[in-house]
Amino acid sequence: MAHAEEFFTTAEAAELAEIPPRAIEKVIEEGIVKIRNAPAPKGGARVRRLLSAEAVYFVAFLKRCDLEFSREQKRRLWQRFKETPADRLLTAKWRLFTGIEVHPGELLAPVHDRVVRYAGARKRWIERNPDIKGGTPVIKGTRMSVYSVRGRIEHGDSIEDVMEDNPDLPRGAIEAALAYASANPLVGRPGGKPWRT
Repeated sequence: MAHAEEFFTTAEAAELAEIPPRAIEKVIEEGIVKIRNAPAPKGGARVRRLLSAEAVYFVAFLKRCDLEFSREQKRRLWQRFKETPADRLLTAKWRLFTGIEVHPGELLAPVHDRVVRYAGARKRWIERNPDIKGGTPVIKGTRMSVYSVRGRIEHGDSIEDVMEDNPDLPRGAIEAALAYASANPLVGRPGGKPWRT
């Protein structure tokens, strides 16, 4: 499991849980999961709202479960997600309400895999450094922005084409850049050709 200290933007959480961003916003608005506020990159005035790995699992579970939960039931369910150690979540069995036992792992195995892979790839391959491209996210050890990788793929290049032009980069780095760029789109209207940044 991703460690409890792993946090994801609301856009990342939506991608990882494979649910619409609005579903993430709804859970936040209900005040059930706690968010962490962080300053926006590049010193922007906007504040980024971050969710824990447990919150990603929680919202994914709510969307995949065939049950309707009241607000109080959601609060109790959220408490279970917070109390269950990450390494036991996929095998957990919870008796939440009279006659209802849930097995979150049955619904969360694919989400778990995405969260773990993404968190590991993000940590290993992506960096934001104000001295490199003004803090635009890049592949570690390069000046190649994640958005330039995404731009190339969107405009017809394959991952193999990008790797051929950058033989020192493993496939995992390119895939991490693509995943990061998808989950953290540029805000506003880019000028020119942003894939050349």
